[in-house]
Amino acid sequence: MIKNVLTTILALSASIFTAPAAEALENTASAVVNSGYCSKMANTAQPFILVLNSGDDLLESISQCAKAAKLKGASISGLGQVHNPTLAYFTSNPKDKPKLTTLSGYYELVSINGNISANGNNYYTHAHAALADKQFHGITGHLNKATVGMTAEITIVPFSASVQRTVDVKTGFGPLVTS
Repeated sequence: MIKNVLTTILALSASIFTAPAAEALENTASAVVNSGYCSKMANTAQPFILVLNSGDDLLESISQCAKAAKLKGASISGLGQVHNPTLAYFTSNPKDKPKLTTLSGYYELVSINGNISANGNNYYTHAHAALADKQFHGITGHLNKATVGMTAEITIVPFSASVQRTVDVKTGFGPLVTS
């Protein structure tokens, strides 16, 4: 009796790991991708997390992922660590150039919030960040540039309709285009 039960269990276990079952697992979409696999999210309407590695250009990696995934636009949020981030401060006068401040060292990326727009084949990530130093002092602002420190986890929520920007040649600003 026990021998028959064990034989049945082994037969069932073997059937679970057949090629069709393994193939089904491979074809299952993942909610987490790294920058090399963004194309697997092509035309998705489902949110996913982009995991970036040390040394990656944060904003460029997000834009490149959106391009590879052929997104129409998206909202982003995330956390992680950045190295030598550059923040920008814009005055209320659109003719003023932004004040850029580069912070030296590693900072906790407490939060990043923004959006991705697509104009043809050009993708742009507009993001603001809350950062903290090792003494837990915070600083926030428009994120102009940052290199990923240890890692960054960016949640990308695709839009079903197009999001585009236009650049005002007089001011250099690129507001979202409204319908």
